[in-house]
Amino acid sequence: MSPKKYFLVLILLCLLLIGFSAFLPLLSYQEVRRALIVQESFLNRTFIPTLNGEPYFTKPPLYTWLTIPLFALGHIWEVEIFSLRFFSILCYIGTTYLIYLILQRNLSKTLLALLILFSSFRFTSFINRIDLEPLFIFFTTLSFYFFLRYRDRESTKDALLFYISFALAFLVRGPLHFFLIPAFFLISLLTKEKAIFRLLFFLPGWVSFILIVSPWFLYGYLTYGKEVFQQLLHTDIGERLFTRSDPFYYYFKAFALNFLPFILLLLWRIKILRKTLREFSSEDKVYLASFIVPLILLSITGEKFDKYLLFLYPISALFFTNILLRLYNEKFLYTWGIVLVTLNLSIIILSNFYHREELLLKTALWKKTLSPKKECYLYREFNPLAPYILKRPCPLLKEVIPKNNIKTDSILLSPTLINEITPKFVLPDPYKRGKIWYVYVN
Repeated sequence: MSPKKYFLVLILLCLLLIGFSAFLPLLSYQEVRRALIVQESFLNRTFIPTLNGEPYFTKPPLYTWLTIPLFALGHIWEVEIFSLRFFSILCYIGTTYLIYLILQRNLSKTLLALLILFSSFRFTSFINRIDLEPLFIFFTTLSFYFFLRYRDRESTKDALLFYISFALAFLVRGPLHFFLIPAFFLISLLTKEKAIFRLLFFLPGWVSFILIVSPWFLYGYLTYGKEVFQQLLHTDIGERLFTRSDPFYYYFKAFALNFLPFILLLLWRIKILRKTLREFSSEDKVYLASFIVPLILLSITGEKFDKYLLFLYPISALFFTNILLRLYNEKFLYTWGIVLVTLNLSIIILSNFYHREELLLKTALWKKTLSPKKECYLYREFNPLAPYILKRPCPLLKEVIPKNNIKTDSILLSPTLINEITPKFVLPDPYKRGKIWYVYVN
């Protein structure tokens, strides 16, 4: 088949996934939490994201701001969940187009890069997930695109666009992509390219970055105090960087498993690969350093999550594309890639479909039990599903509740039995197997 026919297969698979996504409920508490933040911001008409009525500064706000228009359209037709999934799909489509531009509109190379990228099960699993990662991947890849453009043309416009897209990525999930900066610096030292060095020390660019990023944090500090940033600073940054809980090789293992089929192809031609190492172009070195250096630096950090590597996967796919095309026939690589992508998408669809009915049944029970006419309270543990269903905050109570002291015309949800009080219902937790919630009604 020609590359255009392979692209047609990819488009058909994408359309199938979009259609399937329209029938999916919220699949995890992570998705419920993210959907709740968007829902509250939309219903309250506020540019300050909230979680259960409280200002939410744990993550920057750009994802919430950009998803609200689609959520508003979804609200009209009561398909809010699908609208958020479709936003993630759009981010992946945008990343696909950036890869096409990076590869100088070469259709054959772009096809192989996409097949390699979507052969990664972890990367593909986020294509319709309600999460920050698809948007973060898009803006990080956009900044990498402008980095490469500046390296070729040394345009002030490209330098500014690099820092603007870098700032937008920061406003999605914080400073994770800063691990690219040491990689760029190392590339400038090894290749002796002064253009990269000038980009990294481009003062107007850093000023632009600060002007874009700082207002949000300055507003939060002046309006709510430093307390709103405690989780961001101590948990998302401090503990993730310095808490020693996962082994050094964790990220190398995750990366190898996601690209195992193509790593095996490289190892199969190891003798030829050794010869091609001497012929590495400057482009190959840039791609290699841009994902290997962050991979090593991330491995030094403490608490690790494999999704933190996803922003490096498009760059990795570019590297594998260049190398594999020197070792194998295009047709073989296309066939191998399309089989892997089809397998990945099939597993994702079947897995989601398998859990769909159970999730729909359990969430239906929650919707039936939680009356919009009664005030709802949560006891000792926050559950984002309750405020999402009711479309209003549910106060969290942490003090011990005496017998017969549940407020009139209210519902109390508790993950544990409350002494001397008999629950009226028991609700199964939709997302944690075996866990139940006790419902107390007055």
